[in-house]
Formats: sequence, C-alpha cells, structure tokens
Amino acid sequence: MPTHRVESLLAGASGQAFRLSPRHRVVLFDRLSRAERERLTSLTRDPNFYGVIQSADSRGASMMAASREVALLLLTLQEPGSLPSYVVGANDPEIDRTISQLLLDGVLEMEVAGEFVSGAAALRGVTTASDEQGRIAKISREAVIYASALDTESALDIEARLYMYNQTPLTPAWSREIPNRRAVRSFLGVDHGPTAALIKEHWRESDGDADAWIQWIATEPRGADATGRSASYKVYVSPVVGALPDAFATTVRVLADAGVAAFKVGATPRDVARPDKLVAYFRTRERALECARLLADELAGTKAQGVPFSAAVGDAGVVSWGMDPADQLGRPPETSWRRWICRRLAHYIAAAGAAPSADVPPWQFALERLRLDGVDTTRWEPDAEQLNRATWSVS
Repeated sequence: MPTHRVESLLAGASGQAFRLSPRHRVVLFDRLSRAERERLTSLTRDPNFYGVIQSADSRGASMMAASREVALLLLTLQEPGSLPSYVVGANDPEIDRTISQLLLDGVLEMEVAGEFVSGAAALRGVTTASDEQGRIAKISREAVIYASALDTESALDIEARLYMYNQTPLTPAWSREIPNRRAVRSFLGVDHGPTAALIKEHWRESDGDADAWIQWIATEPRGADATGRSASYKVYVSPVVGALPDAFATTVRVLADAGVAAFKVGATPRDVARPDKLVAYFRTRERALECARLLADELAGTKAQGVPFSAAVGDAGVVSWGMDPADQLGRPPETSWRRWICRRLAHYIAAAGAAPSADVPPWQFALERLRLDGVDTTRWEPDAEQLNRATWSVS
C-alpha cells in the first residue's frame, strides 16, 4: 500500500509562496506571561531557544517550542513570499524536515493552485512508495487504519485504541486457566520450579508498576545495563498466551546468560493478553539488538502475537524492540516508546480528521507526520538522534 513521501513537498519550492498561518503567532519567551515563563523555564537551557509558536486564540493552551532559526523564518513569512534563499540554497535535509513539519502541523502554509494549504492538503500530488515490511509492520499499519476510522474526535480515545490494538481476547477457557494474579504467577512458574530458581539467583522482585507487572531488578547489576529500569532501550517478547510459559522460561534463561539488569512480565490475566506482555530493558541499542537476536533464535517456531509499533527482529514477529524517547532536553524518558508513538499518531489522526483532505486519508497523513518525528514507519525503528531533538509540543 503506498505512502506519501514528505521530502518531495519542497521539491521545486524556489519561488513558491509560503506564509505563516493566520491562526498562529510567534512569541518571544520574554513576552510570555509569568506563569507561562515559569512553566517553560527549562527550555531556556537550550541556547538556541527563542520562544513559542501558539495559536492566536489559544491563550497558551497549545504551544510549540521555536528555535531562533524557526522563529526568524516564521517572522519573515508573516508576509507571504518565497522561502529565503539561505533556506533554499542550504540543501540541508534537517531544514527540509523542519519546514515539512511546520507545513503538516498547519503553522506554515504553502500556495498551491492559487490557495494556501497546510496539513494533509499539503501532501497532494507528492510521490508515493511502497511502505510495508514484515508481520509487525502490517499489524501496525492495520492499527493506524483502524484508529483513523473510529467514530470519535477524541485524541485520548484514539490513543487508547491504538495502544491496546492486537490484544488477545481472553476466552472462557483462558479465564478459567488464569482467573487472577496468583494463577498467572503459577502459569508462568514464577514461584516454583527451575525458572523460579533461575530468577532468584539473578534478580530480586521489584514493587515498581506493581498493579500491571511483575518486575525484576538484578541483585548484582553488571555490564552496560547496570542502570536497570532507567535504561532507554527495550526488547519485547510477544508469544500468544498459550506459548507464554515456555517462551518466558527461555527468555529468563537468555536474559540470565546475558546479565540483563531488569525485565518484567504481565501480572494479571489482562496483562498477559496484551501484545507487549514481556519486556527487557537495556542502556544501548547495541546491547538490546544483541540480546534480541539471541532471543529470536531461541524462540524460533514460537507462535507470535506481535507488538504493534515496534521494530521486528527476524521474520516471525515474536521478538521486537523500541526506544523510550528522552525529553527535549535529553533527560531520562517519562513515557514509553509505544505510548509516545500512540499519543502522536492519535494527535495527527485527529488533526487530519478535523481538516480532511479528499486525496490523503488521516491514517496516511499520521504515518507521514510521525516519520518526520524520527520514526521509520516502514520498519518502526527509532532514529535516536532525531527523537532526542527538541519536540514541537510543550503544553
């Protein structure tokens, strides 16, 4: 299924008219209200920070951080005109990416056939390319298409549906097999047997996220993952529920051999039915992928459920990975990889639905806008450098 490619938005843009959207304005940080300055004071640590972009009638409810370069461009384009020669002549992919973000977010508008357009309408006529690679990518695409067809304008509702997509229904038989938390522990062999003994040798059970998860932290952390749960990279193991006990035992053995400092598994019937039911944490991408490949080899032949919005390791879809994004100042993650993706996709689907384009469906717009944030939506791999740059929304 084709997907629009945003890079072509600026092809031949020399001489084409752009303007700052009449619905937006650029505000210097010093001229924000005292309450707004206090809320956003951490952004001033960035020496390139200028202020914010906000809707003219938003009263600060929805704002975007603006660098000095972005502010200069937008202030220049308060009067419609072509992009400055220093922008067009730079031939810089990051400048193109930033302008494309501003266009798709409705901050900049581009003249097309005598009218100024932005958002999904700005994607009309751009080139397309095939965009589907593997089982998890297919599930992820289906999730976005499903969410964009929901009869709701609530981004929160869309986010929740995206996040729980591909959860397994608990049949009456499974409800009898694992009716409660105690039964789940017995089902997994957490408290008795060889898997329990291996866990006890290498980890201690943690109280963190106690309602949804059983979580373990290494008793003697070693190697590159010694920081434990604060690590940013994660590996998902996603077998179907019936295959979980064997997959869990195999995963524990591999994690023990690798000296992994922290991992968790769903603690309730509902949580072992979710796709991301078993997660291990790592400090570096290299360590995460090394362990993920070992797991994929060991779990070959295991029937997969598959974690939407994660990057597959191997073709089966039982093992995948992601990266919890740091905030715009590079501080430790405050949200998970999948939660971050679902929140952004929901926002973009809702935005496209509010200003629909006959040529570009909301799901397609959302995937392209997310790609500009640093997510390869063909393989669902994160671009760490792009993700850790300043993000637009600060509200």
